[in-house]
Amino acid sequence: MKRITKILITIVLFLLILGWTLFVLINPEEIDLVSDSSFQTWYWERRGLDLVVLLLLVFAGALGIAAILPMEEE
Repeated sequence: MKRITKILITIVLFLLILGWTLFVLINPEEIDLVSDSSFQTWYWERRGLDLVVLLLLVFAGALGIAAILPMEEE
């Protein structure tokens, strides 16, 4: 793996962790694990998990498409 690729991956991971940390600090919601509501209600009220999963799926799809494309010759 090229050095620039490693640096870019490190920067992206750092920004993702920083964003997640800031989100948790700004929105200090406590998850009530001992409630009478069902998983569907809990999941619908907290859409952050859904957004993270969708983001990961879109990113995985883009990487999959990039993997099947031919490499550019330099």
